[in-house]
Amino acid sequence: MSALTGAGLLLATFALILMPSRFEIKAYLDKPYSSEIAELNSGRTSASGLEQYTPDQVFAYFVRRLLTDEAKQRFFQEIYLPAQDSAPDSAAARQALYQHMSQKVLTVTPPPPKKGRDLYSVRIEAPSGEKAAAWTNNFLNQVAEDATRSLFSDAEKAIALQLQNTERDLEEKLRITEQTRNDRQAQLTEALQVALAVGIRDPQMTSAQPPRQDGVASVIDGSRLYARGSKSLQAELSVLKNRKDDAPFVDGLRAAQSQLRLLSELKTAEKKFKIFHIDGQVIAPEKPFSPKKSIILALGLFMGLCVGAFTALVRTGVLKQLMAAEETPTTTVYATRNM
Repeated sequence: MSALTGAGLLLATFALILMPSRFEIKAYLDKPYSSEIAELNSGRTSASGLEQYTPDQVFAYFVRRLLTDEAKQRFFQEIYLPAQDSAPDSAAARQALYQHMSQKVLTVTPPPPKKGRDLYSVRIEAPSGEKAAAWTNNFLNQVAEDATRSLFSDAEKAIALQLQNTERDLEEKLRITEQTRNDRQAQLTEALQVALAVGIRDPQMTSAQPPRQDGVASVIDGSRLYARGSKSLQAELSVLKNRKDDAPFVDGLRAAQSQLRLLSELKTAEKKFKIFHIDGQVIAPEKPFSPKKSIILALGLFMGLCVGAFTALVRTGVLKQLMAAEETPTTTVYATRNM
């Protein structure tokens, strides 16, 4: 029995030697800290008209990419497939290898509902601890790279749209200012004709009401702009006709120009920031999670004991049968002689 028990342990030891070791790493991912996205928000102020990103908004780009099949496909193409000893020889074998990777090697788990922190977890399984750590870092870097590219694209589009809207607003303000100047010239021209016709050269003041010199309404609606006199009207009309730039008279012009300058100087793609935060560090494990040595050895010992016990029982039964078979003829002969 002891020999069979030893044999069971020996077989378990051989099984451990033949079974490949598997190492795993679990990385828990969280949104970045506000300080880690500070540079991303540089220049996004009320003056530029752009809202600042929050950690949740930035992390949403990472999570969106993390949960896509495209992320796994890129890892398969660039990391996992080149690491194989031999490439799949058919499309079916390639697909089977990808399915194995998606189900066993690389898994992404969303956070459980209403259970503490909302941490996403990524589990990587590899034949060595160093490879598990490298694969984990490579996968997370790939996801971060693609998510950052998507964020930059959206940010650039938002800046371009803000630039376009600001430029349109500025052009509209300049156009309205020019139209207002033309309208004022028309009003002054008519008032000047009236003033010259009635012979009013200097401003006319009445005891009832001073002339509404600065009004912009036309003479038809009852204003008495002509009462300013031809001298004053000609002076203002000459100034308006000779004006070459309406910019100083555009309301909000400088603020719009400042906004355009700030928007044109924003270079989102040059910002350095973190799109996710990893809880802890990715460290290569020293011990494999599979195979379970203690379980396999205990199973080998158990099987050895079972086989030994069974063998002992069988041998005991066989011996009894042999002994019984040897005793039976002797008894028969003795009985015959007595008769």
